[in-house]
Amino acid sequence: MKNLIRLLCLVLAAMMFITVLASCGSSTTDSGGKTGDETSKETQNSGSGESETKPEELDTRIKPDIPTTYSWGSTLDVLCWEVDSWRETVRQYRDIVSEGINADLVNDAVYERNGLIKENYGVEITQTFATNSSVPGMIENQVTSGGAGDDAYEVVYPRLLEFPSMLNKGLFVDLNQVEYIDLEKPWWDQDSIESLSIMGTLYLTATAINVNDKDATAALAFSKKAAHDRGMTTFYDDVANYEWTYDKLMGYCEEVGNPDTNGNGDGVDDAEDFWGFLGKHDVSTSFFHGSGARIIRTNEDGEFEFALGDDRDVDAVIIIGEFMNSNYFFNHHKQNIDDAAYTRMFETGHGLFFWMRLDEVTNMRSSEVEFGILPIPMLEEEQKQYYSTVSQHTTGLLSIPNDNAADRLSMTGMVLEALAADSYYGLQTAYVDLSLKTKYSSDEESRESLGIILSSRVFDPGLVFNFGTFGDVIQGLGGSRGSLTTAIATYQSKIEGDIEKLMDALEAEAEA
Repeated sequence: MKNLIRLLCLVLAAMMFITVLASCGSSTTDSGGKTGDETSKETQNSGSGESETKPEELDTRIKPDIPTTYSWGSTLDVLCWEVDSWRETVRQYRDIVSEGINADLVNDAVYERNGLIKENYGVEITQTFATNSSVPGMIENQVTSGGAGDDAYEVVYPRLLEFPSMLNKGLFVDLNQVEYIDLEKPWWDQDSIESLSIMGTLYLTATAINVNDKDATAALAFSKKAAHDRGMTTFYDDVANYEWTYDKLMGYCEEVGNPDTNGNGDGVDDAEDFWGFLGKHDVSTSFFHGSGARIIRTNEDGEFEFALGDDRDVDAVIIIGEFMNSNYFFNHHKQNIDDAAYTRMFETGHGLFFWMRLDEVTNMRSSEVEFGILPIPMLEEEQKQYYSTVSQHTTGLLSIPNDNAADRLSMTGMVLEALAADSYYGLQTAYVDLSLKTKYSSDEESRESLGIILSSRVFDPGLVFNFGTFGDVIQGLGGSRGSLTTAIATYQSKIEGDIEKLMDALEAEAEA
């Protein structure tokens, strides 16, 4: 019965999104869908979401199975990680609280959502930021002290890089066991649930409550002027026809040529030249996932297992390495500059393609560059599915500390379910509309690309849990058959050992 309900929810969500695309008032959702090459083109193109809802359409909304009103009369305190140098940027959580209406679509949607939660449940949403490195200790102290004191948090967003050390200590609640949270509802990201569940437990997930994890999703931008000047007008057609592959991308970059032929003539290949591709960090990881490959998958017993190393994976790594070492690719392996420098290069006309996370769409909103949005390409046309990596560096997912008393945990579940359901129809609409209401990227094709990107997100446990530190290793692999096979031989036993330790810890916690 649960599977039938889930299927009906997903079908309804997909139907809603088709209406969205027709009306140009779209939002994405976290329902996603099963990842795999068998997923149809139509499923990925439709994504899932909801348009700005008219009063007569309210009855078509999926409703949460919770009381419509409840007088809790308390606060829901949320702890979020931050990096000092990213403070006051879109990488900081802008989806938890809002101080008031200011005409920013995301901000205003958060304000209205939280106001509704306060009205219906008597709950004030509060937010505290702490450095990413201090969050684990704060939550460990909270859990070991039984949640005593005024600094206890009902919800925590640790950065994904710091999450594994916390999970091994039993600091989180299995979300499957939280009353009122219905993980089969479309406002809980099904890709993250499927990928990050282990032995029937789930300790973190993506949800419609947040846009931070959407901002952390890999994508490409292209300069419309540079493409037009070179007669390159088929990028969107390539995507729609499922012909957007590594070979297609590399072919376009080769047409641009190298800085020796199209640079500024000073004989130095640098940021002052024009490049086919501006690489930034994490390109290799996102292209690796774009091929459909994974470091870790879940087997039929619900256990994580090492999944890397067949001939197709090796071929993908070789091609990616060749691409990144080509003379039209400007990347961090060759240039000692920070991420922001790549954005500036693209904004000032020094590249045809630009690898980005979606937070860059917001960053470039006021720039003069006219750009379009594309998904990460596929390895080959037969793949029939695009995949978009969610960065372990720039986001965290929703978790609940393991110190909530039963009654408070129940109320936490109720409020989170209400927040997620409302965000599914409100905040996510605002996020997509804001992402597309940039100075130049508000074309319908970019809207469709964004739908593909956000309905094909990858939460690879190999990155999230970084077993054997291999999530770091995959980012720097070179373009040879030996580089991957050597890395596997070196790290596989450590990866499998780390997986076993995690499963042992979870089993011990379940028996306690």
